[in-house]
Amino acid sequence: MKFTYILLCFFYISILNAQNKSEIYIEKYKDIAIAEMNEYGIPASITLAQAILESGNGESRLAREGNNHFGIKCHNDWTGETIIEDDDEKGECFRKYKNANESFRDHSLFLTQRGRYTFLFDYDVSNYKKWARGLKKAGYATNPKYASLLIDLIKRYDLSKYDIVNYNERKIFISNIYGAPYLFGLGLNYYDKKQLIDLNLQSSLVFLNKASLSYNSKTYNKLFLGITSGIVFFDKEDLNESNNSSSDTM
Repeated sequence: MKFTYILLCFFYISILNAQNKSEIYIEKYKDIAIAEMNEYGIPASITLAQAILESGNGESRLAREGNNHFGIKCHNDWTGETIIEDDDEKGECFRKYKNANESFRDHSLFLTQRGRYTFLFDYDVSNYKKWARGLKKAGYATNPKYASLLIDLIKRYDLSKYDIVNYNERKIFISNIYGAPYLFGLGLNYYDKKQLIDLNLQSSLVFLNKASLSYNSKTYNKLFLGITSGIVFFDKEDLNESNNSSSDTM
């Protein structure tokens, strides 16, 4: 009975210790995860859960010696430093970074620049369950329980609260527009991580006026491509008078 009690105490102490380590890790890196979310649209909860799981709260050899918190392997396009570690196979090549910040940034670039993860960005940033299952579907990890492990971590440490930090971010802007032949203009702009929509009104305040609408979609990293359609209004009489005045002057 006494032996069983000691084992239970040891078990609970081990759980509390692991939780404390995870909480310390979260506190240390949550601001970086939130910044990456704001920049690239990856839920902070997913980033933190992956980092906790892949790095063992920052205590794995890859994290300690290589600053690699996400278990990202070298692949053919990596030109930086490397670190060798056993994984699915013995002696595999992993990326090595100067610091943890570089690892978090490379994780964002890894997901945004590889085609197999593109569909993830169709999911809302608050839907961490879809993101977790999508990562598993895209082959980020070979563990069949990878999605459920991420979801469990997010629930246990309430990581989803970091996904709503940016919800109140202003998305609608009013802008001033200048440029010949127009003297003044106003723009109403809507921006989010996936699209940019502009409604612009410009006027020469004399005879020429223009209204245009453009839609731009994010295609790669920070590059937006789109189409613009517009209507130009002008007073024919004012235009003729302006031309005549120019002729008389000459």
